[in-house]
Amino acid sequence: MKKIWLAFVLILFVAGCGTQNENLAKGKELIKSDKRRKEERAVREFKLALQQPIDNAEAHYLLGFYNSQEFYEPDTTDWQEASITARGEQMFLAYQAEQRKYLERLVFETLRDDDLDVQNAALDALKRIYRKGDRKRFLSQLQKAIKSNDNRDRHNAHWVLGHLGKDDPGTIVPILVKLLDHRRMETRLNAVKALGEVGSEEAIPVLATLIESGSAKWKRDREEPEVRQLAVEALGKIGGAAVPELVKIVQNKGSSLRVDAIRALAILGDEKVVEPLLEALKEQSSREVVIPLN
Repeated sequence: MKKIWLAFVLILFVAGCGTQNENLAKGKELIKSDKRRKEERAVREFKLALQQPIDNAEAHYLLGFYNSQEFYEPDTTDWQEASITARGEQMFLAYQAEQRKYLERLVFETLRDDDLDVQNAALDALKRIYRKGDRKRFLSQLQKAIKSNDNRDRHNAHWVLGHLGKDDPGTIVPILVKLLDHRRMETRLNAVKALGEVGSEEAIPVLATLIESGSAKWKRDREEPEVRQLAVEALGKIGGAAVPELVKIVQNKGSSLRVDAIRALAILGDEKVVEPLLEALKEQSSREVVIPLN
């Protein structure tokens, strides 16, 4: 009986080994090791792993994560395969195989990586998800991240939303505007940053209202100074149709944001701002104003 049981265990063990992607396992071991050129060697294993029918999602993800251009000479055919775009595509393929797992991983883990190329590959993958994947769940995850207690999550979410909004402001701007009512100041702050990066004129009225809230009668109706200051910067990034709002702030001698508005206008270099800027510069101020020369 004992021999039969041992034989049964052995059969299960062998069967288990047969379903394991050996190249994937070898590549992961290389990453953990201190061997010379371990990432390059691991990438070779991940490519071989994709030739097998199992564990493809993880192989795709790890290939996207580690397949750096630094591994190759510019003349080789592998150069294009190792671009940010190609790495993002591999991460997207991982998402397609296991959507829930890799969407969460990309938003809450990959974007946090210290390597800017890894972050940009994740951004590329997330843009693909926005176009071709489950957009509703994706946007839900980004909103969860921007409302997070963790500053890294909030920053990463505003960065991604800012990029998405440049291509689709009609969808992203209303989401960001709604976030301006969130109870957490840091969430509102990151929403304002994202609106500036999107650069849509649709955001001008709500940003102007947020800035003007500083003079509200009741404290509960006033936005925090840090958020209002960033709203001025956001108007400067939008430019064009936002110029009149910035000029209005400069002309309001009681506004604590005049210097910020002056800086924003000076960077824009619009002819309409010359006169109000000259008038403002004649006045004495407790805050130093540095206007860049083009």
